[in-house]
Amino acid sequence: MELQYLGHAGFRIAHEGLDILIDPYLSEDDKRENKPGVDARMLRPNYILLTHEHFDHCDIQVVKMLARRHSAKVIGPPPVERKLGFNVVKVRPNNSMKFDEFNLRVTQAFHHQSEVPLGYILEIGELRIYHAGDTYYDKSLGKLNTDIALLPIGGTYTMNVEEAAKLAAEIRPKIVIPMHFDTFGNIKADPKNFCKKLEGVCKCVVLKPGEVMKVE
Repeated sequence: MELQYLGHAGFRIAHEGLDILIDPYLSEDDKRENKPGVDARMLRPNYILLTHEHFDHCDIQVVKMLARRHSAKVIGPPPVERKLGFNVVKVRPNNSMKFDEFNLRVTQAFHHQSEVPLGYILEIGELRIYHAGDTYYDKSLGKLNTDIALLPIGGTYTMNVEEAAKLAAEIRPKIVIPMHFDTFGNIKADPKNFCKKLEGVCKCVVLKPGEVMKVE
């Protein structure tokens, strides 16, 4: 399996012909302080999962282009459908769905700035991957069972480094990867400090935008 960091909160998961994108924010707008790590035109997704309707998670231009070019199935909460202007597979927290190539569980996210914030746990092969979306810390999230956890650390509208490390220590995944930091001035964070807090707890991997990690 390949896990590619697209930058910000975006990831690509590829496994045996399955190609899933989560929150691909790849437009070169004037809000971001760094360029996208991946050219959206090079992606070929089967599925696009969106955690909520905010521009840095639901990139209208990119999602419309990829969905049209590759007939990708778009999955997200109801506000995402309204923002995109076309039908998506609408989900809410605690929904579970089975697809031919993977199982999907929708989790609660704690992000009051969004109408229906959520996260996802994907079961692909023998692995479970949790994408937290935008969320503040909540003790209920510590009960989630996952092999890989993708957690925000930016600290504005989400957990900060200390809170994300606390959650990772409660979940105890095999691998944790920080996300949602440094794209904007108000979410500057040190991912190495995050990983240092988790020494002896779980493997922590900092990926650069565009970087691909092989997962067994």
